[in-house]
Amino acid sequence: MIHSVQVEINQPVLVGISGGIDSVVLLDVLCDLGYNCEAVHVNFQLRGDESDKDESFIVELCKRQSLPLHIHQACARSYATRMNISVMMAARDIRYRLFTQTAIQRRIPSVAVGHHSNDQSESLLINLNRGTGPEGIAGMRPSRLLDDSITLIRPLLAESRKSIQEYADLRNLRWREDTSNQDEIYQRSRIRFKVIPHLNSASLARSSNLVRQWVDEVILPMIDEHFSAASEGQSLKIAYLNKLPDVLAHRLIIEGLRKWLPEAPADETLALKVMELIGLQIGKRIEVGDGAIWRDRRHLVFTSSIRDPSLQNLQLFPGPTPIVIAGGQLKLNLTDTKPKEFICSDEAWFDAEKLDFPLMVRNWQPGDRIHPLGMQGTKKVSDFLTDVAVPVSLRADVVVVFSGDTIAWIVGHRISHKFRITKSTNRYARLCFKRN
Repeated sequence: MIHSVQVEINQPVLVGISGGIDSVVLLDVLCDLGYNCEAVHVNFQLRGDESDKDESFIVELCKRQSLPLHIHQACARSYATRMNISVMMAARDIRYRLFTQTAIQRRIPSVAVGHHSNDQSESLLINLNRGTGPEGIAGMRPSRLLDDSITLIRPLLAESRKSIQEYADLRNLRWREDTSNQDEIYQRSRIRFKVIPHLNSASLARSSNLVRQWVDEVILPMIDEHFSAASEGQSLKIAYLNKLPDVLAHRLIIEGLRKWLPEAPADETLALKVMELIGLQIGKRIEVGDGAIWRDRRHLVFTSSIRDPSLQNLQLFPGPTPIVIAGGQLKLNLTDTKPKEFICSDEAWFDAEKLDFPLMVRNWQPGDRIHPLGMQGTKKVSDFLTDVAVPVSLRADVVVVFSGDTIAWIVGHRISHKFRITKSTNRYARLCFKRN
């Protein structure tokens, strides 16, 4: 009945139980084999009184077997509306998140769920209908990580719905029937009752297994190798992507989305939009939730937050108290002592008598201009940042310091020629940016 649990008998297992036949059989099998089981149930409040009856049934089941039970209440419909996803997808997200949290709290390394081969066949058809690639055809895995320390296992994945029913009858088990599983408003139900009866479910599951072996042994190692070569920091090299077949370049972008923007939809549709950035001008971006993908000079840069230039007109007075800006603190001191040397780009010296105090500090804005030290005439700050190769994804955080209505310093980069120290300077102003 059970295959490849991959858990030692003396280790605890957290069993996800809905009250349906699959999870009831799974719990019975694991307990009968001697596993140290605890149960977890999520009441999604989708079927009113029926959902509460499922919960009561599970409470009694675990009480009879003296099993620890962890119950969670969650409104799947509210979550689905908030995230703009289907109710079934919302329930899935909530279920695995709560299973993981419970396992971490209880220090249980494995979470078991009751998926079987018929579920595998249905998942294959659903994924094909969505337009999936090899990984979608590979279907559900016997085990996968939920968290760095928690593994999801599917001990019944090789079993059919028929064999599970036969086991339940043999053991005189009781379970709850979820009437929503009969509702053909759900795609899975339509496939289960309208399509699967006309197909060989075992053959479909076998096809998924064969594709999964190709994915695990050939495709994923190849993707890992190319991703390592293409990535640099939290970005992908455009030149490297351009050398690859489109299908592989798109897959590397999907990998980048999964690693660096986990809240984004890591699918082919978004990958195509990201790939189009390569043909656009530097600075173009695609916003995804709170994150973004930028077209930099040589890279596609994945940022987890869209920087908002919200720092506006902070006053900076001479003295010991710094002001907080993006990435650190900015302090202004006055002295009659001439500096012996200029230490780094995060320190700037000025002729104090040329400055108007207090200085004003804000994020740079389009149209801002500076007369860079040692250059003739003024230059747009945007052009200056391009010239010194500040990544596009970082430019919105760049801060400028004003004396009156004139930029005195692009913090961390260049001072203005107007406020430079000369032989006639007697009083000096030191601006220091201390990074976090």
